[in-house]
Amino acid sequence: MVQLNLDNRSLAQTYDVLSDNQFENGIKLIELLDVKPGDSVLDIGCGTGRLGFHVLEKIGPTGRFVGIDPLQERVRIANEKNRHANALFGTGVGEDLSFLESSSVDVVYLSAVFHWIIDKEAALRDIFRILKPDGRVGITTGAKELAHVACFRKVTDRVLQRPPYNGAVNLDDYATARHGVTSTQLVQLLLGAGFSVQSFEIRKNTRKYQSGSDIVDFLESSTFGNYLNHVPEKLRGRARRDIEAEFEATRGPDGIPFTGYTVFAVAEKLPEK
Repeated sequence: MVQLNLDNRSLAQTYDVLSDNQFENGIKLIELLDVKPGDSVLDIGCGTGRLGFHVLEKIGPTGRFVGIDPLQERVRIANEKNRHANALFGTGVGEDLSFLESSSVDVVYLSAVFHWIIDKEAALRDIFRILKPDGRVGITTGAKELAHVACFRKVTDRVLQRPPYNGAVNLDDYATARHGVTSTQLVQLLLGAGFSVQSFEIRKNTRKYQSGSDIVDFLESSTFGNYLNHVPEKLRGRARRDIEAEFEATRGPDGIPFTGYTVFAVAEKLPEK
């Protein structure tokens, strides 16, 4: 089970520093959503607010921004950085948007968040409700069918298939895989909630890290402490060191390559005929 209580100030601060890959994917998603000055925007899973502050520059002072996240430390950091009178950051979950009126929001996005949502049908129904006619929802997430070819899973699983971890770890119990969906399932969920899918693509992205420790720090902070919670507690420290070393073994002349595959989906709430 994914645990929210594993997060802390240190993990939140680390994520704020090391989340460039997800931030850059988020910027691409905002471009696809065509966010404009004056838009009303909801950020589900806003984290420390990095992408939210980028969106606030897009919507300007006439827009309205709300960011929610279940992780209190991350919301606290977002509020500490916030200097925008038209922005509100608070704790909340995607399955309960009852604090927003129906047909009141232009754009909703979930950047690197959808795989954490447990009741996806409920979340999409509520997103559909709060969106204005012609409103858009944007999602970036992993495609479950590609999980095992992503760099972090290949390296992590390679280590955990060896002694002393093999037999003690279920590789398919990795945190982000528990509630992930395939690309086909994501399209079906959007259509089932009443949306018209406007664009859908899977993009390969690669960035370079300077150390295996930085990669594991990112993985731990982006999963708010859940990265290795499928490993018995007595083995986690050793597993972290072994995984760092495994990443170091892939080092090239300009750093350690880190490749993944991200789904970009944009859907629209069409006006009623």
